[in-house]
Amino acid sequence: MAPSKKPDRFSSSKNKRNPSGVRSKEEGASGGAPRKYKKTKLEHKEKEQLDPIPGNKEWGGLARKGVLRVRHDDQKAEEERLHAPTEEIIEEVDPEIEILREERAKRKEERLQRQEELRAEARAALDRANSRKRSKPKSNGPKSVLKRKPLSNRRNTNNDLQAKMRKALGAAEAKKALKKLNQADTDFAQERFADAQRKINPLLKSAKNIAEIHELHGLIQYRLGKYDKAAFALEKFRTLANSTERHPILMDCYRSEERWADIGYLWTELAEVSPSAAIVTEGRIVYSGAYADQGDLKNAVKLLEKGWKLPSRPKEHHLRRAYALADLYDRAGMAPKARELFRWIVQTAGAYVDAKERLKQLT
Repeated sequence: MAPSKKPDRFSSSKNKRNPSGVRSKEEGASGGAPRKYKKTKLEHKEKEQLDPIPGNKEWGGLARKGVLRVRHDDQKAEEERLHAPTEEIIEEVDPEIEILREERAKRKEERLQRQEELRAEARAALDRANSRKRSKPKSNGPKSVLKRKPLSNRRNTNNDLQAKMRKALGAAEAKKALKKLNQADTDFAQERFADAQRKINPLLKSAKNIAEIHELHGLIQYRLGKYDKAAFALEKFRTLANSTERHPILMDCYRSEERWADIGYLWTELAEVSPSAAIVTEGRIVYSGAYADQGDLKNAVKLLEKGWKLPSRPKEHHLRRAYALADLYDRAGMAPKARELFRWIVQTAGAYVDAKERLKQLT
């Protein structure tokens, strides 16, 4: 009798195969080799964020701690830089450049002051011209030219006012006189002409050979409408300073006295010296006005038209000349030309003197 096979106690269900060849759930859960666990990308990122030590993870611990120390030092330096108080950077300016800047600023201030003076003179000249139209004074015949020395060809280089004051008055008195002159000049610029005259009166006696004192005195008298006194002071300035700078105002003073020969003499002198385009233009305007005062509008227009063309970059003296020429066109019955020139003035400078009103009257 054949012995019966006993079941091997070491056999298990894993050795048994399903006849269908498909694993059961129990076999899948408990049987076979365990699968290798793989981390997700999110878990890798979280671990990298939690890792306090930067650097390549294949490096040794000592190397990674060295990297950490360097990183912390860099962060500390950056924080100190961000929180450190900002120091004001003081730019060192070259003294010569600073002097040039001051000189440019001074020249600009003088130029603006001169423009304001010209505008004021234009208004005054316009008022006088209108008053002459209303009541023309009677003439007692032509007046002869005043006797005066011709100007020297040598240029006057002594422009140091302080030095001239010290030479004339001494150091202590010169300081006081210069202060008075500056105060009078400030009053004049602010159109306080009576105050300016009161402050300059003592200087006319104590420093009578200083050209700048007579210059300012003449300008004050001119603005006060005392043209004979203004002419006397400006003639002194012409002689002492050997200058034609105030010739246009002096010529205008003689217009009020109808000294036509003196105006012609001064215009010739001014045209020969030709100190600047602005001053020569102003003298040309006054001289043409003198022709117009005598009823000679033809020569008045001819003088202002000579060499005239519309400038691409107009300045104050261009506007003055254009206005005077437009006024002469209007007075001479040349309405189209007057209208064209007044329109250009308005387009260029807006409310210049009474150009807008004159244009309205012509349209």
